[in-house]
Amino acid sequence: MMLTKLVSSNPTRPQLRPPITSKTCAIRPKGSGIGLPAIVIICTQKVHITLSCEFVHSGKKILDNNHIENFENIDVALYNNNAQVTGWIEDSRSIGSLIFLTLRNSTGKIQLITKKNLVSEDLWKQVVNIARQSIVKANGKLVHNEKNNVVELIIEELEILNQAEHPLPLDPTGRVDSGLDIILDARSLSLRKPEIKSIFKLRNNSLIYIRDFFIKNNFIEVNTPKILSLGAEGGATLFKTEYFDKLGFLAQSPQLYKEQLMLAFEKVFEISQYFRAEKSNTTRHLNEFVSVDFEWAYKNNDQTMDLCENLIKHIISNLIENTPKELEILNSELSNYLNVFDRITYQDVIDDLNSLDHKKNFGDDITEHDLVVLSEKHKSFYFITDWPSEIKPFYISSYDDSDLSMSFDLQFSNVELVSGGVRIHKISELEKNIEKSGLDLKNFKSHLQTFKWGMPPHSGLGLGFDRLIMILANRKNIREVVLYPRDKDRLDP
Repeated sequence: MMLTKLVSSNPTRPQLRPPITSKTCAIRPKGSGIGLPAIVIICTQKVHITLSCEFVHSGKKILDNNHIENFENIDVALYNNNAQVTGWIEDSRSIGSLIFLTLRNSTGKIQLITKKNLVSEDLWKQVVNIARQSIVKANGKLVHNEKNNVVELIIEELEILNQAEHPLPLDPTGRVDSGLDIILDARSLSLRKPEIKSIFKLRNNSLIYIRDFFIKNNFIEVNTPKILSLGAEGGATLFKTEYFDKLGFLAQSPQLYKEQLMLAFEKVFEISQYFRAEKSNTTRHLNEFVSVDFEWAYKNNDQTMDLCENLIKHIISNLIENTPKELEILNSELSNYLNVFDRITYQDVIDDLNSLDHKKNFGDDITEHDLVVLSEKHKSFYFITDWPSEIKPFYISSYDDSDLSMSFDLQFSNVELVSGGVRIHKISELEKNIEKSGLDLKNFKSHLQTFKWGMPPHSGLGLGFDRLIMILANRKNIREVVLYPRDKDRLDP
């Protein structure tokens, strides 16, 4: 029996019909379908529509006009029936009068089989000469290979929708390794490689889990401007842009705007791209990057760190549950990161570095090289708290009568992921810190006036999303986890 979706209508000849009704019946496929669960056909009669049917098995739609889209979830009820598949030819091999094609699409792969004595000469030649990575549409009979427990399609018709040109810049099967520059130059083709595709499945799912987390915690998602008149932390790392007859800058963070929103919303988050004109050429820096930011009112440092830790554990737990195949492909053992995140002070860091014969004085900034040394002792997620006020941005609050700030960074081994803390909410203190930082008060006029309208105490953070994915996907270079990375040497593709 061939399963099809049956639809017929005659809108030009209205007929009287009974009220909408549903009728259910059970049928079984012929051939090897003996003993298989019944397929339920749900038929609904409506005015102007003679009959509309879709085939449902175990509560799931299993066929739509004979076309199978999901190769990883082919129902047993389709065995020994005709079907159509589309995708790209990943591989081809011949054994005498048999040719085996591996067909992939975004859902997985299926094997296509051509038997020389069962097809026309033209079709046989077409299959023999088809280039790998070409896009095809194939029709034929689905069979179950009991030996390998896989579903195969015996080709009866084949249409080449687009022939791939060779030589290809890289091998999407992964049998031949390619350098990162080659991969990025041919990024869209590289995504056909299961390992690389798994990275972006993790990235996609992580974005879903982040939004889910904040929504469940009653945060409002916001979108702040990306063309600004000033930067949150000065203009040294800002990209300049011509904004009609004015000078504008690309946003390096949403810091000032998310603080202003505390006046009304009290809980906001944003996931967006930002820009920094740094000439750093490292495995952890990009000039265009995605940041996850949140700000909330009436919360202290410990509460903000708690929320940050819970957010990351929420992402990890869901990835473990929902993307086990991708994590296995990437050799990423995320269960190791669900322990409590350590919290150490800046003074502890100085002491640790000196104990490792790495001379450091209180008040020195912690460099990337310092973090590499420190990673010998701290190999997972950990917070560094209570930084000296003078090396933190002007909007970070300090403890009373202290030169220590209410701030923290989240590290993973030697990678900085998060910077956050309690913000200054009193205008007099904020103005004092701006001037102390060598910045011009008049450039912050519109920002400062919001603090005159009853700004509540608040805190927040910014999380480098690309860096987080680099860690979760077990990659060593941030460019591997960004579709089209931008650094000082790459503006195309």
